[in-house]
Amino acid sequence: MTYRAFVAFSGGGAKGIVHVGALKALEERAVQFEGLSGTSAGSIVAALVAAGFKADELIDGSGATILNQLSRIDPDLRSSTDLFGKDGWKRVKIFRALLRMPFSFGTLLMAFWGLYSLLSAIIWFCFPRFGLPLSLLVSAGLGFSFWYAYRTVIGGLADLTRFRDALDRLLQEKIFPLEPQRVVTMADFGVAGRPSLKIVSANLTRRSLHLFSAGRTPKTPVADAVAASICLPVIFMPWKIDGELHVDGGIVSNLPAWPFDEERELDPEALTIAVEIEEPPSRQTPGRYGWLPAAVRTALSGSGELNIRVSGPAEQLALPTRLDLLDFDVTAEMAAKEVRDVAAAAGLRLDKRLFRLPEIYRNACQVAQALVLDGLGIAPGGRGSSPRVRVGVGRLERGYGRSLRLSHSVGFEEDADESMLVPLDGSVAGAAWTDKQSILEVYPLDATRDLPGPANRLRRKSRLRDLAWVMCIPILDDETGEPRLLVQLDGNSKLSEDAKTLAALTSVEEAVKDFFGMVLHELKDLEDDHGLQK
Repeated sequence: MTYRAFVAFSGGGAKGIVHVGALKALEERAVQFEGLSGTSAGSIVAALVAAGFKADELIDGSGATILNQLSRIDPDLRSSTDLFGKDGWKRVKIFRALLRMPFSFGTLLMAFWGLYSLLSAIIWFCFPRFGLPLSLLVSAGLGFSFWYAYRTVIGGLADLTRFRDALDRLLQEKIFPLEPQRVVTMADFGVAGRPSLKIVSANLTRRSLHLFSAGRTPKTPVADAVAASICLPVIFMPWKIDGELHVDGGIVSNLPAWPFDEERELDPEALTIAVEIEEPPSRQTPGRYGWLPAAVRTALSGSGELNIRVSGPAEQLALPTRLDLLDFDVTAEMAAKEVRDVAAAAGLRLDKRLFRLPEIYRNACQVAQALVLDGLGIAPGGRGSSPRVRVGVGRLERGYGRSLRLSHSVGFEEDADESMLVPLDGSVAGAAWTDKQSILEVYPLDATRDLPGPANRLRRKSRLRDLAWVMCIPILDDETGEPRLLVQLDGNSKLSEDAKTLAALTSVEEAVKDFFGMVLHELKDLEDDHGLQK
């Protein structure tokens, strides 16, 4: 089976190299990319993949990377640290060292004040006649040094121009090899068999999120969009496009799965795969004066839950890594190892979530369907208006608490209510879930359980019209006693009101509970695995 997918890659600085491992796992499972989006480091991967580059072209097992191709275009780009310019990486290394020192900003200010006080005391002691003018001179010198350091840091430690130009040429050679003067723009994606591409930055001029796409910014060069998205504040100088300043998109949306809302509506069965980089919890609680670095990391990675709230089938890959945000000087061997480790872990999770989990649910639904057909004496294979039985599994979606999604089913293939979101209030499924007891109802249903009210109008229209009965069986978690999932059985054959039918349905209920109870532990293991094992 080929999966169609919209894939979003998060930001993460140097840690973004692990995206290549996730990409390799997706390629090995023949996932077809319908659209790609990215922020910061993720925008580089998204742009290259959309242009047709494969994981092994970005970094292979020997440690060879896309930089080998960039260095062919610009010989000065031989390593990832060369992306910062000749002196830029030196400044970034100093900044990184300061960040890793075990003191707060308040301590730094106290040290600065202490240095000034010490120099002033030495001057007054050694040169009492010139103490005042020399002290003023020292104050001016330290003040200028502080001002210069501030301007350097705020203005950006490195320039992206060289990387931007090399990326622009690389994309042109990949997509339009016979047109050396061609500039690859956002409009070149989503056409000619290429997936759509969407890139996020923070527009400082407009003070808003900025989405680069074929629909919104068709004439923007992709290299400029990427340069804008990866401008990590302090590290890189803000990038200017059409007179507007842009910085790292992670500030406003670090995991942009949302830009494909319309595409997912048009292709509701396509997967959304959100590839993010794990941000391990801090081992130390931020203090009153040391909260700023934690605030920056929270701003870059804390909005992930909002960014991946999407409709339709979705998977989240949380990638572990030993790298840090500014570890651009990592060796090729270590980079290759990170990619291999992540590819293996991501592949394991994809196998679980894309193959094993649906297989278990589908097999369980088929078993439940066979039990009902056998118990009620209905011939299998019914279609249309002929006697048939449908089985669906209702589950709470991530972040939801008032509805169940019929996420896996058999017998619904030709019906509009496949994958319906069923409200807990006003439905038989909701009553069974809330009461933690199985419920059997025959049609016409009681008005309070028949999807009442204007909010359910479209649900009532899409529901199979000739249903005769419905049975909802909650499957409880042995540990918590709370419903873990719900099995909904329904059919279009009128039930006989005799003891034999009642006994058959009771046997079906017990058999369904027993069977789903047996597979529940494996289901829990697969569904609770929201991240990757390190």
